Amino acid sequence: MFYRVHQFVQAFFPRIHPSETFEAIRFLSPKAKSLFLQQSPAEQRHALSVAQSLLDYQDILSSSDYLDLVTAALLHDCGKSLVTIRLWQRVFIVLMQQMPKSLWIRVENGPAFLAAPLKIAKHHALWGGNLAHKIGLNPRICLLIREHHTPSTKLGQMLHKADNEH
Repeated sequence: MFYRVHQFVQAFFPRIHPSETFEAIRFLSPKAKSLFLQQSPAEQRHALSVAQSLLDYQDILSSSDYLDLVTAALLHDCGKSLVTIRLWQRVFIVLMQQMPKSLWIRVENGPAFLAAPLKIAKHHALWGGNLAHKIGLNPRICLLIREHHTPSTKLGQMLHKADNEH
């Protein structure tokens, strides 16, 4: 419960020290930096937290694996930058994730104002992977972004675990 309250406060009042952004985006190409900065402050805060929690993997992964993983962490929710997500919608998504899948499907096929946030939650990973592809990121990063909720690789599982911690 405390975790969710903390998550809500961070979404409402995201605090990012400029040094955090500077340190993180040094990993990114100029186009990837632009994609990171297009994210809302709440998404940037989340991405920075996810990337930070991957530091433990730095010594056990090859440098290219680690760089791909951190890049994907910083951009994994960039697909959300294509739409406006209100705070109530974020809360609604989190609450619906705790409900049975059958209810999710019914609501997703129901009134547009309730269905829209669920469609964003469902499709943002695909949108983000497509954005990453459009700016020329390597296919593995694009795949990590696309599959960050349903990982099929070891790196994907690491990203998924870190994402779920924040």
